[in-house]
Amino acid sequence: MPGRDYAVDLWQGPTALGAGFLIAPCYLLTADHCLRALAADDDLVRAVFADGHAVDGRVCQRVAAADLALVQVLQPELVPPTVPFPDLPVPGDPWNGLYQPSYTDPQLSGQVNHASVPYDTEGGGRIEAVQLQTEQLLGDYSGYSGSPVERTTPGKELAVLGILVEQYPDRANPDRYANVLFAATIREAITRFAQFRTGHLLRVLEAREEGILARGPVAAGAKPTVAATVGSSPSPSTAVSSPAATLTEVTGAAGAAPGVDGAAPGVDGAVATGHSLLAAIKEWSAQGLIDPSNVSELQVHVAKSVIEVALRGGTA
Repeated sequence: MPGRDYAVDLWQGPTALGAGFLIAPCYLLTADHCLRALAADDDLVRAVFADGHAVDGRVCQRVAAADLALVQVLQPELVPPTVPFPDLPVPGDPWNGLYQPSYTDPQLSGQVNHASVPYDTEGGGRIEAVQLQTEQLLGDYSGYSGSPVERTTPGKELAVLGILVEQYPDRANPDRYANVLFAATIREAITRFAQFRTGHLLRVLEAREEGILARGPVAAGAKPTVAATVGSSPSPSTAVSSPAATLTEVTGAAGAAPGVDGAAPGVDGAVATGHSLLAAIKEWSAQGLIDPSNVSELQVHVAKSVIEVALRGGTA
């Protein structure tokens, strides 16, 4: 059962699959082994949020070696506006798991033992993992996989540090599992899926620039296709995960630039969104979520895109 508005239960028909959570408005992240019960000829799932409302999704990519899978949300307009803030873990950070297999199961919590360790999954791949100690001595943590691991350090912003993927056997008792769990880091997840890579973002920006010239100015009052918070720094996954999340689409409802008579619709929104993206790129680089060598190229693309919106809109 999900414990916060971005965590979900994944279902296919009457079959419970496991946990997952929003990593972007258009994508859910889960553990690949949670999808073992998925029908072989059906990639459609249902994601149920904590308040009971549900959206349809489609499994778009599975990486068995890393025990990670990505689900595309087919109705992004129905998802909660909250997308979790990702961050890098620090040893000693307290954490909570936001998922209970049922309401008769306890919620997991504990502390980060090691912020980044290489870990070989049962799928045969090596991932960057967070090594976690849990306070609940259950002996078996089956059913918790796919849950987001949320940092609860006093004085720090709530942040997602990773996704639970595997438990570790108790070497002294092979019938039990130790209270040591492994979570794939958010950095590991975004490097495993093309939707979150720098190259993908660059292709999206380039496609948008061509589309701006082909489509003409954005109509005043046009509805954005992806909910975006202008003026705040989006998470890395929010900005790079979906080709639909482009400047021309998220700024369609913006009005004229303040203090300029007859300014083109969408210009003010494009500038605001550009500022948000530039701030986010700087933040992601500082956190190690993107390659610093790509920062300048990304910044130039964002600036060019804003300028193209302004120039094209100004001829309307």
